[in-house]
Amino acid sequence: MKAMRTGSILAAVVMVMSTAAMAGNGPYTTLHWGDGQYAQHNDAQIVVYPNPANDQVSITFPGLQGDATLSIYAEDGRLVRSIQLGETRDLRTVLNVEDLANGIYLVRVVQPTGFDYARRLVVAK
Repeated sequence: MKAMRTGSILAAVVMVMSTAAMAGNGPYTTLHWGDGQYAQHNDAQIVVYPNPANDQVSITFPGLQGDATLSIYAEDGRLVRSIQLGETRDLRTVLNVEDLANGIYLVRVVQPTGFDYARRLVVAK
């Protein structure tokens, strides 16, 4: 009887979790994860992986097209790196982060059209 009750509770939890995922109520998805540990935002315009990174990080632009500027900011707000990108449509940029100290950074992509999107990047070696 006890095993049956535990099984029923587990089945109910799985059903509730599945229903919530299907309804799309949450801002995150696990359906199309990159190589990173963390889920990306459903409406992600840029994807940063792996995250945390130790030597390289890939940045893809699945929802963008056109020129953009990619900037990396340290936790204290300092601009660490800035790169002018050409056409971003279906582009993947690989950045070397070996020279960055362990910590939390902000990857920001800005387009002349006014698009401004940021992702958190953790560097852990």
